[in-house]
Amino acid sequence: MIAFVYYFSAIGAILAGSMILPALIAFGNQETDLGYRILLYSGFAGFLCMATFLAVMGRLNGIKRNTAILLAVFCWIAFPLISAIPISDMAGISFIDAFFQAMSSFTTSGSSVFKNLETVPKSIIFMLAQFQWFGGLATLITLILVLAPWEIGGLPQVGTASVAASIVASHSRLVSFCAGIFRVYLFLTLMCFILLVLAKVNPFNAMIFSFTALSTGGLTPVIESIDLVLGNPGMIIMAVFFMIGATSIFWHQYIYQFQFEELKSHRESYFVLAAWLGLAFYIAYTLVAAAGSTVLLPDYTAMSEGLFNSASIISTSGLQSRPGALSLLPPTLVLIVIFIGGGCYSTSGGIKFFRIGGMYSLAQYELNRLIYPHASKPTMFGSTKLNVEFMKAIWSLFALLIVTVAIASFALSSTGLNFHASFTAVMAAITNAGPLYGPEWGSGTAGNWPVYADMLVPQKTIIIAVMLLGRLEVIAVIASITVLLRSAR
Repeated sequence: MIAFVYYFSAIGAILAGSMILPALIAFGNQETDLGYRILLYSGFAGFLCMATFLAVMGRLNGIKRNTAILLAVFCWIAFPLISAIPISDMAGISFIDAFFQAMSSFTTSGSSVFKNLETVPKSIIFMLAQFQWFGGLATLITLILVLAPWEIGGLPQVGTASVAASIVASHSRLVSFCAGIFRVYLFLTLMCFILLVLAKVNPFNAMIFSFTALSTGGLTPVIESIDLVLGNPGMIIMAVFFMIGATSIFWHQYIYQFQFEELKSHRESYFVLAAWLGLAFYIAYTLVAAAGSTVLLPDYTAMSEGLFNSASIISTSGLQSRPGALSLLPPTLVLIVIFIGGGCYSTSGGIKFFRIGGMYSLAQYELNRLIYPHASKPTMFGSTKLNVEFMKAIWSLFALLIVTVAIASFALSSTGLNFHASFTAVMAAITNAGPLYGPEWGSGTAGNWPVYADMLVPQKTIIIAVMLLGRLEVIAVIASITVLLRSAR
């Protein structure tokens, strides 16, 4: 319990301290009242967290598996819930809308209850983008240090993840490990920001988009069409950093350290990149066909938009280069690709390419056994051996995701949404690709297709729950409930 309080208060203090940046943005944009209110909330939350942190600091003995799972799930619920208080006050929206917006930011979903971003102060947009950025960082840490060590959801076991249990148990190693991920994450974000500024993107917009790219989120600072705001160079830069966010952090490490043997056996990231390029060419062709000729839509522009939209789908950002661009594609294709998502140990949502590859490899092996019944060759995907227990974890997650989508779609449709809208909203929420849901998908369907802001309270509540389940890959939430039930006996 002491470890739980210690780490929760430490994370809370860090988030409270980070609110200084939105306050500075407020003062810089003549939003003086908002700046003082942000500092007030930051100071109050920071004082409570620091007081609690200092009270238990000398009594820490490490953190155990069950505590780590509970802490992860509790943080993902508590921080959006707490953040909803200042968001509701400063943005002038209801608490449920503020909670929806906070959960959307922390889970990097990008769903928005704001009808017109022009009326939203820049300091609040920056604050939400910063929450989204921290959510991407928290996703990596949760996957590596909480879910992977105990094979929750069938995550592949790689070098660093295999010793994560010992890292969690040691305070100094845990802080050092998280600081290392933070430095890399921050460096890549700054790189994206600098490149966007060099591409002549407005500095404020460049910062928000760089937060969005590395966290593979869906928050934008503008209501204008993205292709007009970013331009062709900006869309290509965003596409590249979307794919950096959508590929494994360990693959990045192998590249940086020139570990060629590991790079050869790491198949997943190559499948992700191949899918990105293949889908980009298809989207570019579709856009040119819709425009009618390359005179109206030049090849360079079409390819830039193709790369951006393809990366947005695979990284589960859900953004599109221009309104209706993704609706030109077959809905089934978009939903399947976004449900698969990017790579393991990335900030993208979805079931991930590794798990799909694992299920395919096992299916291929079982089919071969029909011809060669006594074959004993182990099933492999890259360098990972897919034994029975490992595949059980993958199939359990896959089944839980399907059941969650079915139940949530039924629950949403029972509130008055037509089934097409309900299913699309749930798929967008479970894959943390909020902008994917939009009225343009509803053309030609019966019934209503409201934007997030016009949804009823029960509908928003369902989507909030689905966003959380998608970010924690469902099974972590079930594991935490199991832990609580066992401790209550």
